[in-house]
Amino acid sequence: MKTQEYTPVTNCLALTVRKEHRLIVIKNTAKTTIRMSAKTLLYVLFLMFASVMV
Repeated sequence: MKTQEYTPVTNCLALTVRKEHRLIVIKNTAKTTIRMSAKTLLYVLFLMFASVMV
């Protein structure tokens, strides 16, 4: 009796979904990083302005 070898079949839909998910994660990470950097910059500028006024 001959045993069959298992050959995995690549699912193009699964690869597309995984690629889209990775792109969404990268986009969200970049957006969050830019937003946090902008907030930090504004806080630093505000504290510098407040320390000059005091």
